[in-house]
Amino acid sequence: MIDELPTRAALTVAAFAILAVGLALVAVPGRDEARDAAQSLADHLARELDAVSSIDGEVRLRGDDFRLPDRLAGAPYALEVHASFLRVRVQGHDASAPLKMRVHPFEPSSAAFTPEDLAKLDAFVVAFRPSDPFVVERTWRWVSAEPTYLTFVYLPR
Repeated sequence: MIDELPTRAALTVAAFAILAVGLALVAVPGRDEARDAAQSLADHLARELDAVSSIDGEVRLRGDDFRLPDRLAGAPYALEVHASFLRVRVQGHDASAPLKMRVHPFEPSSAAFTPEDLAKLDAFVVAFRPSDPFVVERTWRWVSAEPTYLTFVYLPR
């Protein structure tokens, strides 16, 4: 029976189907690894930014101070800092982590802000690769005539 052409064709198709399913299952752990690595990095960086944002003093950190890995799960990745969360993108996966304390994704160029100014400027997003020289700065600024410590994340000019 196995010598018949239709049976051989059916067995060949079945073998390719089984092979395709097997390859798909083998590929999933790599995707899980990338997704898990992205989420782990996002959570870690969110904790780091929250720690900087809790300082009642001035500090300026460069990207090198955060010791970011060059690659995640063997692949290049990108980072985005928004006012209330950050995102890590790797191999088509996005992982986000909320920030407990708001950051301002722009370079502090003014000595005073209104809440409206901050709301408008907080719509920006700082996007960069781990090798880019980003800055995290905790400094005080006047907000509605009150001295306030604010955290800024930006790419230096």
